[in-house]
Amino acid sequence: MSEPYGQRGRALAALVLAGLLTGSLVVAGATADDPLESAYPDETDVTPSPETYVGEQVVLGGFVVETDPVVIATRASGYGQFTLVDADDALHNADEPLETDDRVTAFGTLEDESTLAVERTVTREQSETRYMFVVSALAGLWIVGRFARHWQFDRDAVAFVPRARSDDASEHGTDTRPKRDDANGGGRRG
Repeated sequence: MSEPYGQRGRALAALVLAGLLTGSLVVAGATADDPLESAYPDETDVTPSPETYVGEQVVLGGFVVETDPVVIATRASGYGQFTLVDADDALHNADEPLETDDRVTAFGTLEDESTLAVERTVTREQSETRYMFVVSALAGLWIVGRFARHWQFDRDAVAFVPRARSDDASEHGTDTRPKRDDANGGGRRG
């Protein structure tokens, strides 16, 4: 059976799929957690010039550096500090008040250059992020291991092909191919 587009077509398809995958990762990584909030300026817009956003609704994300009152830093260096008014009252996904080093995203109106009147606050535990990365890495390794165990690259065909089954598989009864008896003319008994 011949391939409809040949090896060049297969290579082109692989490049297109790799490009789409990479593009999807970039687009997914650049979108906001809540699509409705993506229309509002965020910490990357507000932190360099907060005076231009006073009186507007904004979304600020950062780490809690103080808890009474709640103050976040939008930069890891501690730069871009904003006081969050009523942050604990507007907290949606936690039962306990915010603590130092909590990762927070707050939505509200910027009252002055360093104060946000919070309407909604969301926090994410660092352990949740670590769990997500560990489980994803283990699943990826499992998939790569299974692929490497069951497939091999055929340089002549420029394709991945199933690995040939070993003789151990036939001894354990998992090989479903008919057995050949070369001494008796290819499996015929006579």
